[in-house]
Amino acid sequence: MKKVSFLLLFLVSVLVANAWHRRCDEAIVIVASKHFTPEAKKVVKKYLGKSFEDDVQYLYDTEKALAKQKKLPKNVRKVHDLHLDKNFQPKDVKYDSYKATLEALEVIRNRKSHTSAEVTTALRTVINLMCDIHRISKVRLDAYPHSYKNFTFITPVREWGPKAVLIKKNKWRESWNGYDGGFSFFSADYWAEDMEVFIGDRYEEYAKGTLLDWAVESGKIAAHYLEFCKPDVRVPYMDYKGMGIVNYELMVKASCRLAALLNETIK
Repeated sequence: MKKVSFLLLFLVSVLVANAWHRRCDEAIVIVASKHFTPEAKKVVKKYLGKSFEDDVQYLYDTEKALAKQKKLPKNVRKVHDLHLDKNFQPKDVKYDSYKATLEALEVIRNRKSHTSAEVTTALRTVINLMCDIHRISKVRLDAYPHSYKNFTFITPVREWGPKAVLIKKNKWRESWNGYDGGFSFFSADYWAEDMEVFIGDRYEEYAKGTLLDWAVESGKIAAHYLEFCKPDVRVPYMDYKGMGIVNYELMVKASCRLAALLNETIK
């Protein structure tokens, strides 16, 4: 029986994501691993082993551990954010997902000149931050100051009934993050299967481009929604629901692009 993507069902009844999008990130890595070249697969397995379960949480787990020890540098968690100027170009900031990914790729590219631990950390960093670069909630745009805040906007819920139930208040970041939850009874492997169905024969299309191209794309998508998703503004319900489709496709693209990036770097 031909598989059918549960995307539409996914959009009708989305559950809240776990704190760090673990299941979504695992699915992205599972899909990416299926598109590795033999050389990339060999190198990734050498430094990360067979399972990626610990690797998709690496940066967050490390940050949480350091925070408990009071050794976490100030603002270091901003490394998960993508900072773009008014022309959608990466900014020169201390902590940024684009900058950190480029640095990690350089370590992987010149892995013979680095220790095993450094290469392992670099691979984990790329895995974590490639997911973040494709998350609209992580995009910070100079042209949209409210992108730096977790602002509230309003959406209609239904067309009839008491006024109290006609509208819903939404937080910008939680709205986007919520699409990453999947269903609690679906494993990362099952979700990855669905993502593969969604990809179909479009792998080359999704994987095309450079890290800069992908960062700019995320910035432009974020700008589109930030244009009408503003603090305390009422957003049309279908536009709000459309975020789910966009988010899902970005996660699928992230999996293809993670594979393409590591395939290009590991030669």
